Amino acid sequence: MATPWTRVNSAENKVPHTRLKDEADIQRIYSFGRKLGQGSSGVVCEATHVETQKKWAIKKVNKEKAGSSGVKLLEREVNILKRVNHKHIIHLEEVFETPERMYLVVDLCEGGELKKLLQKNKHFSEEETRCIISSLAEATVYLHKHDIVHRDLKLENILVDSYHHSDEHAVINIKITDFGLSVQKGGVGSGNMLQSTCGTPKYMAPEVIDGYEYSQQCDMWSIGVIMYMLLSGEPPFSSNSEEHLFEMIKKGGLSFSAPVWDTVSDAAKTVLRCLLKVDPAHRITASELLHNPWVTGDTSTDASPTNVLVMMRQFRNAPEDGECDEASEGMGSITLSCSQDSVIESESVASPEPPSPPSAPPSPLPSPPPSRPGCAPAQTLSLNGDLNSSNKKPSTPTKQKMKKSYSSDGVKRNGSAVKTNSSLGVCTVQSYMGNKQTSTKRPNQPDKHESTSKACSPKLVTPNDSLAPSSTGHTPNSAPGPRRSCRPHTP
Repeated sequence: MATPWTRVNSAENKVPHTRLKDEADIQRIYSFGRKLGQGSSGVVCEATHVETQKKWAIKKVNKEKAGSSGVKLLEREVNILKRVNHKHIIHLEEVFETPERMYLVVDLCEGGELKKLLQKNKHFSEEETRCIISSLAEATVYLHKHDIVHRDLKLENILVDSYHHSDEHAVINIKITDFGLSVQKGGVGSGNMLQSTCGTPKYMAPEVIDGYEYSQQCDMWSIGVIMYMLLSGEPPFSSNSEEHLFEMIKKGGLSFSAPVWDTVSDAAKTVLRCLLKVDPAHRITASELLHNPWVTGDTSTDASPTNVLVMMRQFRNAPEDGECDEASEGMGSITLSCSQDSVIESESVASPEPPSPPSAPPSPLPSPPPSRPGCAPAQTLSLNGDLNSSNKKPSTPTKQKMKKSYSSDGVKRNGSAVKTNSSLGVCTVQSYMGNKQTSTKRPNQPDKHESTSKACSPKLVTPNDSLAPSSTGHTPNSAPGPRRSCRPHTP
């Protein structure tokens, strides 16, 4: 008598697992038909449910022929399939078990293996390949999101559910099958399993061949091999010697010299290069592949790699020349100047008390650069080396009070290395060392043009224009004037 039971784990789908005495009990439920495939320890047959008349595929595995290792692989496949539910992954309907055999009832894919369809067509068009790779990427994103690594993606393990071909486009619906080598990260023994060398040699990633620790990125390499074979009909790496084959895979040299590649777009070749990167850290991920412009069919967007490491390398090696040149030229030509447009007004605002006259007349300054018509001559201040001038003695014995710098609208400006005040005529240079703020205040120096006031409003001067709209900078040709350094005193 049949003994049905289901797993209690809530993470698994409710897949019936029924124990029977022999195959005769199964034949009362399903009517077996033609043979779809055969392996060393089992056979896959078409079957029709007696009550619903729906067609399925039943995978029969002989426990004795499979051995203990084969049975473990089958049990692992069952456990994985009970956890997944995706349109591009084979669906497990129910499981039967007798003392001699196990029976897996799964979706029937009328088109058979993708490998046979490829052998019939020699190779697929780019549009057909895009359809297949898009479905593979979608299913792989789902698996990797659930921490499942397939580890044996190949043409034989991809079944064609339906195939519709027309002059305009082709629609190929596929399903991934055979999860015998799959592993769910975080499960029992999963750490050791992600170090073992397993899979089909010509589809194996370099890190799997080396036997080092590897991640789900090994599936992306296998998708790259599948895509290469779909477009050309040949594997990217092939050799009669397995040892030589592994050496070729670890070198990773791709060739597009065959005539079939003349009709393949550069965008498709770029995707192949991203998939078949020897270093898994630089290899494109499943999510990146799914959103790649070539896969989505977006021809208006460049199909450049989206891997973060690759993008960082490209940014480092190819900066934007225009912006860098303009920035360096602009910063190299900016100077600070003080005009005398608002002498009387700035004097009245800067300090109610008249400043003490200097004890000694200052040394004359070099001739200022020409100014615009209607503007007073400008005094140029150089910022080169000014931050280290605090130990110099002041040119006058008079001590000046430190004043806060405000903008013309009365709002204090913070966060800039250089603060200018249009009314006070003071340029304050601030440097930050750790948590300590150091300020150097340079009062305007009188020259031969100043007769009535010491204050001036700061403006920026460029070689071509004495009134530039920029904020601060320096020029190698600017003449340094006398500098002062004073400490703030409490008023």
